[in-house]
Amino acid sequence: MIIDFTASGGAVREFKRGFTSDWSYLRDLLQAFGYEVKIDKSFYIVRKIGEKGRPKRLTRTAAIKAIDEVLVAHGHQPFMITKHEFLEARP
Repeated sequence: MIIDFTASGGAVREFKRGFTSDWSYLRDLLQAFGYEVKIDKSFYIVRKIGEKGRPKRLTRTAAIKAIDEVLVAHGHQPFMITKHEFLEARP
């Protein structure tokens, strides 16, 4: 399966050592990129630090997608990847 996948143009994603989906790690990583990540009851908030207005509350899936957009914009691999999303993250 792996040989077929790579032969058809697919590439195995690689994450840097120590990269994790742990919430506190992501919070600190995105803070370094200028974003704040919070949990509000059963929702998530992902927004630029200092952004005005009421923050949009996101579901877990929407929050991961927002986090992935920030990661890709800063040269990191996204957690979720589909056939049509994040083409710039593919080799």
